[in-house]
Amino acid sequence: MRKLKIGEDVLGRDGIRLGHLDRIVVDEGAHEVTHLVVADRVVPLLKFQDAGPDGLATELDETELESFPSHDEEPYREPGPSWEPPDGYTLRNFLTIASAILGQAPYAPPVHADLTPGEGVSEITAGSPVWVDQKEIGHIVEVLTDDSGQTTNLVMARPGLAGEHVLIPIEKVIEVVGPNVHVDLTETDIELLETFEG
Repeated sequence: MRKLKIGEDVLGRDGIRLGHLDRIVVDEGAHEVTHLVVADRVVPLLKFQDAGPDGLATELDETELESFPSHDEEPYREPGPSWEPPDGYTLRNFLTIASAILGQAPYAPPVHADLTPGEGVSEITAGSPVWVDQKEIGHIVEVLTDDSGQTTNLVMARPGLAGEHVLIPIEKVIEVVGPNVHVDLTETDIELLETFEG
């Protein structure tokens, strides 16, 4: 486990500085750090490694970083009144992906994280909402895999179109936060998604 320091540098591919650690995203229910906010973008913790005295490192470049959701989009929320920041931190240093813990002692968010490469698993299931920025574009009805079990496409039901199902290539998925699937699609991409007959 490594302590996260607000303001520490984040180095991208080839050692280029992408920004610094702005905020820490916490899952209150699991009492763990799930994402880090860098240059106003919320990036899954599994994308980071410890870079020692240089701060944090990631294999992302500036363009890839920009494809992640902004910190002011759903499902990220400001901490509620039940939060008590640890010494050296303020409430402004945190975001949450769970509702505030009410009726209990003040909640002190964790500031340590496991930065072991390859750790962390996300699960996409039927019913998961699909988001482009702050707009929900449908929900998952099926996950398609190849013969080796690797996910190839997501089958999404479009809202209000008599149950039309379309394919989203797995490479268009940016991240999964709880049940929410964030994808990198333009308005034109969404209109041109291939219909799935199943």
